Amino acid sequence: MNGQESICTSRPVFHRYRDLSRARLNVELQVHTSWTDGQATALEILQTAKERGLAALAFTEHVREDTTWFPRFREEVLSAARGFDDISVYVGCETKAMDEDGRLDVSQDVLDRCDIVLGVVHRFPDGRGGYLDFEQLSYEKTADLEFRLSMGMVKNAPIDVLAHPGGMSLRRHGRFPEACFRDMMTATLERQIAIEINSSYLVDMPAFLALCEEVNPFVSIGSDAHRLSELGHCRDQLLELGAGQS
Repeated sequence: MNGQESICTSRPVFHRYRDLSRARLNVELQVHTSWTDGQATALEILQTAKERGLAALAFTEHVREDTTWFPRFREEVLSAARGFDDISVYVGCETKAMDEDGRLDVSQDVLDRCDIVLGVVHRFPDGRGGYLDFEQLSYEKTADLEFRLSMGMVKNAPIDVLAHPGGMSLRRHGRFPEACFRDMMTATLERQIAIEINSSYLVDMPAFLALCEEVNPFVSIGSDAHRLSELGHCRDQLLELGAGQS
């Protein structure tokens, strides 16, 4: 990943946690638009990002294996970005794990068009083409399934970022095992991909940052922004907590 341009032909540069500076925190690398479940257009998002002084922005839209609109989405984003020379703009996707071997719900055509790929756990496949019911799963089972799906992506999937790690457990049970976070960070570091610091899902940001300080993984900064008001939230929270002081 070499350099950054406003209309990117490169990819985002990820840094290890202890190497973060205020400038390197000044990014927003998970944003959703009205192409899926976001509330604003690419142009509106770029205008707000400029007002908030963000230096880099990644549009990471939700995709499925049968998604056909991604080329038009990418074209719209890059067209809007031509008016924002002071922001590095990346076009990517957020795609979910389909099994414990790291298979993703995304086509190769979409992957080939991405500057950044976020791998996530959103649902738990039941092995029969459907999904398990979250309401029927204990915290322990939820955490175990999420961990195994995450590790499959980290080890085998063509992803740049393990996004909102532990997110399903955190949303439904308010916790995720520290040992699992540590193992996931260690695995991402071994593969030299990033693990996301996500202000939308993390219920105990200081504890997660303490683990980042310990393991020192490559990190990605993401607010999981679906509304204009959420842009830059993760950056702001990290700065409030004293991150990026190197």
